[in-house]
Amino acid sequence: MKTKNVVYIALFVLLFVACSKDDAPDQPNTQEETEEELNLDNLTGSWIRIASSLPSNDGMIVEMKDGQGKIVDKAGSTFGVGDIKWKDIKPEDQENYIYEELGSDAAYYSATMELREDDTLRISVGSSGAGNIQKWVREGEYTPIADAGPVETQELSCEIKEETVLKNGPASVDYIVKCVLDVTAPLTIEPGVVIEFAENAGLGIYNEGTLNAVGTDNEPIVLRGNSDIKGWWRGVHIETQSVNNKLEHVTIEDAGSDYVYCCNQAASLFLKGAKIALKNVHLTNGKEIGLMASTGTQLESYSNITIDTHDSYPAEVNAEVLSDLDGMGSDYSGNDKDFINVTGAAINNPTTWYELNVPYLLPGKVLDVKSGLVIKAGTEIVFNENGGIGMYSDGFLTVDGNADAPVVMRGQSPVKGFWRGLYFETNSLNNKIDYLELSDTGSNYVYCCREKAAILFNSGKASISNSTLSNGKSYGIVAKDGFEFEEYTANTITTHDEAPLFIDPSVVRFLDGSTSSYTGNTKNYILIDGGKIKEETTISATDIPYRLTENKVLDITAALSVLPGVIMEFGSGSGLGVYDSGSFNAVGTAEKNIIFRGVENSVGYWRGIHTETNSINNIIDYAEISNAGSNYVYCCNDKSALYVKSGKMKVQNTLLANSGGCGIYVRAAATLEESNLNYSNNSSGDLCQD
Repeated sequence: MKTKNVVYIALFVLLFVACSKDDAPDQPNTQEETEEELNLDNLTGSWIRIASSLPSNDGMIVEMKDGQGKIVDKAGSTFGVGDIKWKDIKPEDQENYIYEELGSDAAYYSATMELREDDTLRISVGSSGAGNIQKWVREGEYTPIADAGPVETQELSCEIKEETVLKNGPASVDYIVKCVLDVTAPLTIEPGVVIEFAENAGLGIYNEGTLNAVGTDNEPIVLRGNSDIKGWWRGVHIETQSVNNKLEHVTIEDAGSDYVYCCNQAASLFLKGAKIALKNVHLTNGKEIGLMASTGTQLESYSNITIDTHDSYPAEVNAEVLSDLDGMGSDYSGNDKDFINVTGAAINNPTTWYELNVPYLLPGKVLDVKSGLVIKAGTEIVFNENGGIGMYSDGFLTVDGNADAPVVMRGQSPVKGFWRGLYFETNSLNNKIDYLELSDTGSNYVYCCREKAAILFNSGKASISNSTLSNGKSYGIVAKDGFEFEEYTANTITTHDEAPLFIDPSVVRFLDGSTSSYTGNTKNYILIDGGKIKEETTISATDIPYRLTENKVLDITAALSVLPGVIMEFGSGSGLGVYDSGSFNAVGTAEKNIIFRGVENSVGYWRGIHTETNSINNIIDYAEISNAGSNYVYCCNDKSALYVKSGKMKVQNTLLANSGGCGIYVRAAATLEESNLNYSNNSSGDLCQD
């Protein structure tokens, strides 16, 4: 559809006539005559012919005066200067006129004029001869050119091998394409051009070809089917890298019948590794995908893109190319699948994903991040079944959400274990997660053969804060030996089928205690794998207990402090031992005891606590140790809830109950300072000494 530049010209005529009653008969002034004068006045002036179906006559100038049009410049025509080109002009309304047109055979033919809103004069002569369609503008407002656009629709050939410019003419459709048009040379499409494509036709740019289609707001370029049916024609395919590839103020509609070149996906606009600038582009009424951008595509600029009414995704874009999208400046809504479908197996270059008005959809496989991936606030990422993201090599993930616009990662279906989750094994300080809402994870490990989790921190460093992990089939967070949290604050992990946290003992010191929440999971405890605490560590109280895995001994070789309110549960056959440079300081309060107990409330369920260091910080106060004494912690000592082999230990205000051996066993080489102790149901006695 051609676009008019609307210019309204209003002419107001005010006649002041002062006359006597006797003069009236000599001054006829009917309404009809005034209307005719006004309409003809609209045409007064010099007009230059700029386009017609007889180009040799273009450039002719006609002076319009008193209802007649006289030739003052005959251009390349056979007329003479002074010939009356237009005569007997009569208005039909404010814009349309009938008149007699002088033909080249010196005869006059019935014709019509239309004075359009853009102040152009369009002429149609009743004769079917050359020059019967004409476009005129006022002289001085246009410089005539020899190669003006076609007056009638022109069929383009199937190849453009030389530099070509397609111009805007007076026809409603300038060009038609009835094949796949191969462009291997520079092609420029000027503002206002309309190209229609026959069924299954298309446009492809390759080899040395470029496409420079720069319209304007008032004169957009339109590429459409000659029938407004979805998938009527193939679409536009570009695979050249040139700064001259530009689409601005361009509409592409009715495309997507098939690929332009075998065997790519059908799309309205397919960019196959192209370099191109896109601005104010509208892709509409497509049968398949709107915009396809494969790996290697470079969007030199990208803004104000609208993709709607497609039967598939508005866009399918390689993961690295997503950096070039302009966020909320474009609109991708109103398609059958309102997602940006993300392709590619890896991110090898720094990449940023911005908030769009539709979610990103990731494939059902693991996306390997080997460089930086930054996800901006408000971004929503949806995962196909069994998808995931893994950071390794030089990769990192920065989730940059905020309280008003968190980043969302979820499964395409809200089912526990729909997708895998996230995996980290890099040391980058840019591994930062803030305000992330993560759900529906735990279908499988991200990399073989680790635990299934919403997020698995295998090694390296990362931060996570203000984030919610929910609806998981497996663990919330798994953090392995060799991993460190740079920051861990105000996180919520809920509705998981396994423990919210499964962590190595070395990671316990990074947890933030009660500012995070872990309730509402099937297994409401923080699971600690057996191993060593080799760094100074403080264990803070949370809203659920800590639990040591079965048949594991937790070795303490550094200072360990357990704060008031902590509950530590021990699996069958597990225990805790303090040796070398370790110390054990578990000081509660009367209001908040510290509890060490078995997973099951039965006599002798777990091994107990073993100490053999001289630290003055070995203190147990306001505590409860129950269900211990199943066996020695280290071979081959006596069974007891608390075994003091050597060194010092101070115990007060503490209950020791349900031991399978003694309550406390003190060897001769050890020093025990005890006061206000309570004992209950200890199988081998309360306090045993050598």
